[in-house]
Amino acid sequence: MTLGDSRWFAVRAIWRHAPPGDTDCKHTYEERITLHLAFDGGGAIASAERLGYPGDAECIGYHMAFEIDDGDLGAGTELFSLMRDSDLNPNDYIDRFHDTGRERTRNVD
Repeated sequence: MTLGDSRWFAVRAIWRHAPPGDTDCKHTYEERITLHLAFDGGGAIASAERLGYPGDAECIGYHMAFEIDDGDLGAGTELFSLMRDSDLNPNDYIDRFHDTGRERTRNVD
């Protein structure tokens, strides 16, 4: 393979941090998506593992690679996608998987 055969991948990894002092939980988990140029998904994951995380976070060994269609790489390009089958209604689905009340988020104005 040549460098020209490489493709863009988004790699989703889960990292574990020590929790801040203002919480009663044992760990803080972070889902992080990084961009990698690789020949295949395995190479992209290996690149993400080499990249690591600044600071003392620990990768828990969960990675997902998503190949990006770079034909139109730019504003609006899909960088990651995960599909999940579920019998939950939309509000329950969001509460179960994305807005449990324990996320550290802020409003964007």
